[in-house]
Amino acid sequence: MIRKIVLCITVIHFAFQMNAQFFRGVGAFIGATSSSLRYKNLNPVDNSTFAHAIPASSHRSAEYPFFSVGILGEFLKYDHVRWQTEFEYATKGGIERPSIILGSGQRSGPTPNIYQNIQWNNFLKFFGNEGYRGIPYLMLGARIEYNFSRAITAYGAVAGAVPPLNVTPDAGIGYEFYSRCKWHLFTEFHYNPDALKMVVSNVVFWQRMFELRLGVIYRPKRKAIDDCNAPRYRGSNY
Repeated sequence: MIRKIVLCITVIHFAFQMNAQFFRGVGAFIGATSSSLRYKNLNPVDNSTFAHAIPASSHRSAEYPFFSVGILGEFLKYDHVRWQTEFEYATKGGIERPSIILGSGQRSGPTPNIYQNIQWNNFLKFFGNEGYRGIPYLMLGARIEYNFSRAITAYGAVAGAVPPLNVTPDAGIGYEFYSRCKWHLFTEFHYNPDALKMVVSNVVFWQRMFELRLGVIYRPKRKAIDDCNAPRYRGSNY
């Protein structure tokens, strides 16, 4: 009986130790985004049918600035490799100036195409060597994007055909600032293009987004010196 109790206590102890090592931190961030839309019409120029301009001519939209916000969790027991999973709200899109009269060069005022997304992002984080100011890291991963709302004001036959669910790759660089507390500030820059290009009526379409983040991550206290309230050595005169 005693052996069973000891065995159960040992298993529970190791389970808690493994969970403590697996979980590394939780945090939140807010970001500034800039996105654009790209169209490539594969039809040859024909001024009688304007097939090279309908349903969309070859061009890149102007940048659409917006913001993002999200929460994150960081896992894996390794010091130099971590897994970061996130839930994020982000908006993609582009500013268009469609032609008023085909072949005349006249264009309308700026009008946005907007996609509001809820995303589940997953990254591997590769940490460099820690310095006295902080530690840099590289992020590689993917985003699963669910488009729950959109406003299409130009080139609707193409831009409106974007599927509601999409998977896009992501590459980023980050820097986590040194802190004696269990709260750490970080900043990240992400490049998020479409991996698969959509083709509608012989027009190739894809999106691209840049994202600059500022956030905070909470790391559980592991030793007293990491605590903000831990006593500090102030010299022999104190």
